[in-house]
Amino acid sequence: MRHKLVVAELAATCVATVMAIVTIAWPQWIELAFRIDPDHRGGAFELLITGLLIAVAVASAIAVRAQIRRGHAAANMGDAR
Repeated sequence: MRHKLVVAELAATCVATVMAIVTIAWPQWIELAFRIDPDHRGGAFELLITGLLIAVAVASAIAVRAQIRRGHAAANMGDAR
């Protein structure tokens, strides 16, 4: 069960990181994909999206690390018995 959770969290980290990089490199993808321009070419919306994607990537990476540490701790407790 933990393995599936780690894989899902790692996938979320990768997707958010890639999307943040894409948004930094090509901010107009949002306007092209969704056919909207919420900030009228101001760039504030793209900054918000990039910040949110980075926050998701960091949070997911922290969750992956915690799951891996819990797995190692559980394995070490099993070895001690």
